[in-house]
Amino acid sequence: MANLAIVSSPANLLGALLVSAAALLACLPVGSAGAQELRAMCLACDVGFATDATKWVKNGMYRLDAVTLTDDEKEMGAEADEKRKMTRIKPLVLGIDENDALVQASVDAIDAMGNSGRDSTVLEQQWPDLTRRARYAYSLFMAEDQPVDFYKVYVRVGRNQYMVTVGRDVESGEFKMRPGHWRFLNEYGNPGSPEEVAQFKKVEAAAGR
Repeated sequence: MANLAIVSSPANLLGALLVSAAALLACLPVGSAGAQELRAMCLACDVGFATDATKWVKNGMYRLDAVTLTDDEKEMGAEADEKRKMTRIKPLVLGIDENDALVQASVDAIDAMGNSGRDSTVLEQQWPDLTRRARYAYSLFMAEDQPVDFYKVYVRVGRNQYMVTVGRDVESGEFKMRPGHWRFLNEYGNPGSPEEVAQFKKVEAAAGR
């Protein structure tokens, strides 16, 4: 009875519970307590193609997008985080203050296509208001802790229709084209997808030609 009284005393019961809890925690894998990083795609990070997005997700600015790797990506050993984009919860609506930088980035993109003739020069001469033709698309990191919001800009130069992707650095506000992410939508013999063409018409109708 004496031994039973010792084991069942409040102090000894608390000690036994603490020992059991410590043993259980020791068996858990490192990082299973919820401390795992939230990671997203990074274009020019020092190490790898993904970086820590935890701060930016937990402060409510972004959410992480779901990723489904293709069979080819799996065979190449790609990781989901390396392909994971983010969505900004309340993306910036571009205004007149952003237009000059937006036009210049669009001029640079059309010029870089190499198949647009003089359209980049014409666009530069016209210098239109493109803010009403820009639609937020996605976000990712340019470097560690350097998120960039990307916009698709639907540009008309004469009869020609373009979609260019332009990034805005969240911290500096600087705009830059994203190389390779553009389309000459009504190029003869190589048109854009029906979805892209339909989106161009929708944006143009809303913006006014």
